[in-house]
Amino acid sequence: MRRREPLNVEPNWRHPLPMPMPYQPVCVTQFEAIEQIAKLSSKPRIFMWTDAERNCINGWEFLASVRQGVPPQGIEAELNAWMEQYPNAWLAVDLRDGIMPPSTTKPIEEYLASIPRQILVIVSGDSNREVWPKWSLPV
Repeated sequence: MRRREPLNVEPNWRHPLPMPMPYQPVCVTQFEAIEQIAKLSSKPRIFMWTDAERNCINGWEFLASVRQGVPPQGIEAELNAWMEQYPNAWLAVDLRDGIMPPSTTKPIEEYLASIPRQILVIVSGDSNREVWPKWSLPV
């Protein structure tokens, strides 16, 4: 029998993803990211897309998400060049409190979903409340 009333669907994800996948970013806090990466048998090369090199998580490489005088198209061009230069690297997008979000021509959610790369969205607080699924490897 068909349901006639609408389903109660929440805007955020209820279930985690076991791994980041191309075109599907996952959300984690800095602590969760370090914890999940430690569980991997092969450690990926990770670049942190953030506003300043001092904000990079230890061991991760820096990729500028904003530059004074550079329009969003220039930042996106740098990211595209990075993708060609490092075809197997993961991207960690820094959306923590107090950090300037990446300069993009489209809303960040839409832009990240268009990237064929494993992406970790790093947030300050509860990663369960974001628009992206939480990254949680099976136990």
